[in-house]
Amino acid sequence: MNVARLIYRSIATADVVSNTTLRELEGQAATANAKAGISGLLILSGNVFLQVLEGDAAAVTALFGRIATDKRHRQVELLTFDASVPRCFEDWHMRLVDLLDLPGDKRAYMASKYRVDNDCIVVPGDVCQACALLLDARHLCLSAPWNRPDSEPVSDQPAA
Repeated sequence: MNVARLIYRSIATADVVSNTTLRELEGQAATANAKAGISGLLILSGNVFLQVLEGDAAAVTALFGRIATDKRHRQVELLTFDASVPRCFEDWHMRLVDLLDLPGDKRAYMASKYRVDNDCIVVPGDVCQACALLLDARHLCLSAPWNRPDSEPVSDQPAA
């Protein structure tokens, strides 16, 4: 099966950026994405989302159509869509990384590579830089998992 990859960024609405709401969103998305054969990673930095979705082109396109009209964010901007690529984010059906919640050394690493404004790592609009940020976040999650604020361990295993 050919795998499509879609990357977009958007501005989160104020009611979605609480840790509880984000964990619920991550769990719901992981469950739905597992059924659709979609994998991905969602980054939040301040109030900006950057997300990569991988899977069957029709499933990814349909999901993006729903995402684009979701009221939990605005200014949805498609950065890239590639119709035939190898999976890079197969480790999770959905994983959320809030860059503000990264442990100090990991946050410092990201801040050394990407522009910082008002203590937030700026989510790039350039496709290459956005891909690099997603891959760096993936690497941090796989190589050194950390605990969530509520002390639930973060699993490196794909969601079931």
